[in-house]
Amino acid sequence: MSYRLKLTITISLLIAISFGIGGTLMTTTSFNRTLEQETQSALSAFENIQNTLYLLNSLGDQTDFQSLADALKQMETQKLGQWQALSLKAGDDQLFLSGSGEMLSQHIPSPAENQCTLLPVSDNYGHGLLVKSIIFAGTTELEVLARFDLSHVYSLRDTQQRQYLIIYSAVIVFGIVSSVVLSFVLTRHLHRLTVTVRKITGGDLSRRSQIGSHDEFGQLSRDFDAMADNLQENISKLESDMQRQESFMGAFAHELKTPMTSIIGFADLLRQGNMDENTRIMAADYIYSEGKRLERLSFKLLDLLLLKKDTVSMKRVWLNTYLAEVERALAPNMKAKNIRLVCKADSKRVAFEADLVKSLLYNLVDNASKAMDTGGIIAIVGTAIPGGCQFQVVDNGRGMEQEELTKITEAFYRVDKARSRSQGGAGLGLALCRQIAELHNGSIQFASVPEKGTRVTVTLYGKVGHTDE
Repeated sequence: MSYRLKLTITISLLIAISFGIGGTLMTTTSFNRTLEQETQSALSAFENIQNTLYLLNSLGDQTDFQSLADALKQMETQKLGQWQALSLKAGDDQLFLSGSGEMLSQHIPSPAENQCTLLPVSDNYGHGLLVKSIIFAGTTELEVLARFDLSHVYSLRDTQQRQYLIIYSAVIVFGIVSSVVLSFVLTRHLHRLTVTVRKITGGDLSRRSQIGSHDEFGQLSRDFDAMADNLQENISKLESDMQRQESFMGAFAHELKTPMTSIIGFADLLRQGNMDENTRIMAADYIYSEGKRLERLSFKLLDLLLLKKDTVSMKRVWLNTYLAEVERALAPNMKAKNIRLVCKADSKRVAFEADLVKSLLYNLVDNASKAMDTGGIIAIVGTAIPGGCQFQVVDNGRGMEQEELTKITEAFYRVDKARSRSQGGAGLGLALCRQIAELHNGSIQFASVPEKGTRVTVTLYGKVGHTDE
């Protein structure tokens, strides 16, 4: 059973029960009040009859019962008695009878002296009230028994009840219609949220409830839409990550395929042994160079995996001393390529993860050297900044087009694929540099002009994790 139907039934029942109880109490109260008034009126009329009989009995002959009967008959003629039936008896003698005797046939207990007995009756003649009293005329007991008609009171009650049932039926119909409309108004936002949830569950992640009301449903809608936005964003990130992983694995498999094929081919030639010395040396050199390239590739992949963490241990170093060590390590290789390496740094202490930053600088210098065909100049400038440091690696190589700058930090991306492969590149170096910069809560930026050179600016902050002095 839906919430809307439950709400409709609940409201309808509340209206039916409330109006039913209220209407019943109102008609019952009205009937009881009217019946009480008519009973008092009947008692007053009966009291007038008694007073008349007392007066005649006290003024006349107390044994002259005919005068009492004549007085009652005169009251009947003048319609002063208001009774439906009246009987006056002296013992078993019927002194006066007005109306049908059957109206007075029901037994009613005899009252005490100066009192009267009441008995509501309902028979073929309708509803009535029997009133009985005893009057003493000398030593003779006179029994006065009167019946007063109360049928009009019950008839009025029946009329009120019929009218009430008609009104009650109309109110119930109106209540049901109103409850349907009200439940629809109250639950339309909830229904919209439900539909939105089902659409999102079915795969439509762009669906939003967008309820603009300023009540609790509106707030719930805004919170739900914000949650859906975050969910869609996270799912999009997961899908993007999965796509990048697939591309990563595909590129990695392709990167391994070429050198492995060559290594296996040359190894097979060496195994056969039917080659001259130059060919054997060439095959061994190729196997060695391709093996070293695979080794570097595996190390870079391992570094990429190990960098999937949030904190690193920082260490404070003298920036000029640190950069001098980098220059000493890179100078021989750069000299062999006819490249002049220039390093300059502030004489200040800064904090970073030394080994990771060396890997970053080595990769940047390695990439810069690959952009030079006949030698050139590579400069590394280290500057201390508030809270960290900044490195700039500048070369006068081939440079890059602007559309390439946004892609070069993606894993396995290479500007010139043929040249990079021939130089032993796998497109992982700048992806590693970007992750090292992010791990230091920093950034890496590129500026390049084709045929003039490239400037790489790396900003690092030593406020991540803990710092070792």
